[in-house]
Order: sequence, then C-alpha cells, then structure tokens
Amino acid sequence: MKKIVLSCVILGTLAFGNSATRSERIHTMNELESAMGMIQKGFLRNNATIVKLGTTNLKENLKNIDSFLIEGSVNNKNFNPKVYAVTESEAITKLANEILKNFEEGKNNESRDAYNKALSRCLSCHKIIRKW
Repeated sequence: MKKIVLSCVILGTLAFGNSATRSERIHTMNELESAMGMIQKGFLRNNATIVKLGTTNLKENLKNIDSFLIEGSVNNKNFNPKVYAVTESEAITKLANEILKNFEEGKNNESRDAYNKALSRCLSCHKIIRKW
C-alpha cells in the first residue's frame, strides 16, 4: 500500500513539476512588465545603463516559458501554445538585443521601433494565449 501511495506522489510531482503555479506566472509577468517599463524609463532619461538593465531583466524573465502557458485557453487543436511561447520568447529576446544595440549606437528611433515591436509581440501573445 505504501508503495502505491509513494508512486502516486512521485508521478504527480513529475507530471506537475514543470508547470508554473499561478503565483509564479503572476510574478514572471510582473517582472516582464517591470523590465519593459525600465527600458522605457531609460529612453526617457536617455540613459543606456537603465536600458541595459531593463533588457537584461527582460531576457532573463523570458526564459520562464512555463509562465506563458495557460492550459485550455486555445480551442484550436492545430495550435501548440508551448511552441508559440518558445517562438515569442526567442523573438522578444532578439528584439531586446536590438533595442540595446541601437540605443548604445545612438540610433534612438530604431531602438524605440524595436521596443514597439517587442511590446506588440507581448500584446499579441496576451490576446492569443490569454484571450485578453
């Protein structure tokens, strides 16, 4: 009997161990929002250090892919939310690199364009995955 209970506990832990809890999702999303705000603050203050800190925080939190997923939010069987989350995370990471590179080179308009593209990708993910 103990073996059955123990194996159920182990299987449950393994099955749900990789998924983020609601509080982890909220924390990650708050961190992503904060990073985007920090980048914007760096633009307003014309401060490359703040932009760099914001892009670094953004890229670090984009690694928490499990926080992007909400099970059962998409009814299309041909759509894989995990693949979509990975694709969006990689695209936003590239845009974060572009934001910083352009800002450090003094190409402020190009940097803001990359920021707007990143923000647009964030919003589209919320619309598609989270149905906001």
